[in-house]
Amino acid sequence: MSAANCPETGRQKMIGMMYLFLTAMLAINVSKSILDAFVVVNTSLESTNNTFDGKNTYMYNMLEQAKLKDPKAIPYYDASIQVRKLAVEMDNYILKVRGELINATQSEISVKDGEKFSLEAIDAKDNYDIPTRYFLGESVDGSQGEARKLKEKLIKYKTQLIDLIKDAKIVLPNKDDEISKLGNLGIDTDNPKKKDPDEPSKNFWETSKFDHMPLAAAVTMLSQIQNQVKNAEATIVNKLLSGIGSTDFKFDTLAAKVIPKSNYVIQGGDYEADIFVAAFSKSANPKVFVGQGYDSIKNVLTGKIDSIPVVRGMGKLKIPAGGTGAQKYAAMVEVKNSSTGEVKKYPLVVSGKHYAEYIVAKPTATISPTKMNVLYIGVDNPIDISVSGFADETVSANMFGGGGFLSKKGAGHYIARVKTTSKEGATISVSAKDDEGQSHPMGKMQFRIKNIPKPEASIGGKNGGAISKEQLAAQKFVKADLKDFAFDLQFNVTGFNVSAVIDGFEQEQSSSSSNITPAQLNIIKKVKKNGSVMFTNIKAKGPDGKTNTLNAVVFKVK
Repeated sequence: MSAANCPETGRQKMIGMMYLFLTAMLAINVSKSILDAFVVVNTSLESTNNTFDGKNTYMYNMLEQAKLKDPKAIPYYDASIQVRKLAVEMDNYILKVRGELINATQSEISVKDGEKFSLEAIDAKDNYDIPTRYFLGESVDGSQGEARKLKEKLIKYKTQLIDLIKDAKIVLPNKDDEISKLGNLGIDTDNPKKKDPDEPSKNFWETSKFDHMPLAAAVTMLSQIQNQVKNAEATIVNKLLSGIGSTDFKFDTLAAKVIPKSNYVIQGGDYEADIFVAAFSKSANPKVFVGQGYDSIKNVLTGKIDSIPVVRGMGKLKIPAGGTGAQKYAAMVEVKNSSTGEVKKYPLVVSGKHYAEYIVAKPTATISPTKMNVLYIGVDNPIDISVSGFADETVSANMFGGGGFLSKKGAGHYIARVKTTSKEGATISVSAKDDEGQSHPMGKMQFRIKNIPKPEASIGGKNGGAISKEQLAAQKFVKADLKDFAFDLQFNVTGFNVSAVIDGFEQEQSSSSSNITPAQLNIIKKVKKNGSVMFTNIKAKGPDGKTNTLNAVVFKVK
């Protein structure tokens, strides 16, 4: 029996220890920047959620006006009331979960259901033990925690929304096709399609979202799910609105609205948004102006004012993202009545404020070594790379130094190979392409380069000491293992010597493999009580192709 065919003992325990070690390394090296990034992303998501609330409220008002003007709109309005009820219940539940999570993680503060709070002000942003227990309980698949309840409520929410559209009273052109296109309404509650054989506990929706997630990440995930809930609400209400038909009724209340491509923009890119009123004349496009502020008394823009292009009633706004941080602007839409010539002005209103906000962030790439901040020569070093706000297919990465290369193995997953050590180490740089195809640098990270450490020789799981002759004689091979190392590497013993003093004379026999030869076994059997057996000149070849001379193993026969 060879060493290569022996089972790995205590492997799961070693992996658990290494996970704790890597988490500690993460806290030392990059946790602050990652937590700060979560604060920025969460702020952006909350801003987007406010935008959805304004958009949805506007559509609800349109449906109410339609009901007052035309009885045919009543079923659509009644359905929208049910949509709003379901959406509010779902949103309140998420807010309750968020409050419970924060209160449980940082007991000295108290966040009430729905209460606004600053994620940045919370000290326990890096705590992942309490969030993990809260969402997953003691279960492997998350069935005993709050995550399973959240998932079940989301599934029920999607089903109830689609059932409202399926009602026979709701008439839509190509209704079956339209319902089919709704899909999962943008709320994914399926388990990950790509299974991880090494970590089967991550193969569930609950664990993939919340397992070992620090508080900052868990709160941001809840904000993202909130975003999906509000987006699904908007999708269904829009379907109800379109089902009535724009020619069936008129609205007497107009307001300027904005739909941004994103409220989170990378420095060097562009903030883009559509600014519009609910209705316009094909024969006379509105005029749209953008300024730095708004005077509500005079109903005029203030500061530097510019007009922007208008296409089919939509003002196309594009602002270069220069300085970082929170940015804001005001806008005015001027609509001319083709019959009377009267010009009406509609200021932009977002969540009750006469300005829109967005955040410009510095280019940041997350380069996460899945083992540690070191690249080892001669082996595959797994690296995870992602850029916030950019799809994986737009992200590219390159490595310089160490005489190696970086290859992609899947969405966000890369393998780094290095050949030589150097003082400078190796650097991985990341870039991403925007919607126009222009590439932007997103950051880089430096890695140290090391040789694989020397393994430790053992016989029967021991590195020496007292042993019975029967136990020693029962061993078949010499084994070489790395203790407490990040990678699960295999070393093959290629030879060793066995020696002992028998009747006053030293006897020695060699082996050219990991197996103890019959001649070596004969020496072991001849050793008397309190005699010593020495395993020396042990050679082992690693995955990097290098052969190492390992420690001697000395046993005293008892």
